[in-house]
Amino acid sequence: MYSTIRTSERRREARDPLSAPLSILCYDPDGRETVMHAKLVDISISGARMSVLKQIPVRSSVTFFYGKLGIGGRGTVRFCRSGKGGYNIGLQFANGTGWSPALKEKLGMLNLAAAIAAEEAAAEAATPAVAVATEA
Repeated sequence: MYSTIRTSERRREARDPLSAPLSILCYDPDGRETVMHAKLVDISISGARMSVLKQIPVRSSVTFFYGKLGIGGRGTVRFCRSGKGGYNIGLQFANGTGWSPALKEKLGMLNLAAAIAAEEAAAEAATPAVAVATEA
C-alpha cells in the first residue's frame, strides 16, 4: 500500500502565493493550440501553479506573460489534477519565470493582486489632475 503523504518537499525554491487572472497559450487534450483563461495561484523562480477550467495534458507546453510585473515564460505541465471548479496545473520553467526574491522584496508583498492594485494607484496618483474652469 502506498502513502499519498509526502515526507519531504521536492521543490528547489519556495513558491510564493500570488493571485492573478491571466491568459495562457497551451494545447488542449486533442492537441490543438489554444488560448485559455487561467488564474495564477503561486510562483517561484522556476515554477508556477495555476487553476484552469479545462484539462491540459502532462508534458505539454504552456506559455504565459504578465507584463505588469515582467514575469512569464514557456513551461511544461508537470501535473494536472482535478480540483474545485476545474483543474490545478503545476508548471516547470527551464528558463525561469522572471520571479525572484529581489522582485518580491521590491513589491514588498506576496499577493499579486495587491501589488497590481498598488501599481495602478501609483500610476493614477502620478497622473496630473485636469482642472475645469467655469465662469460665474
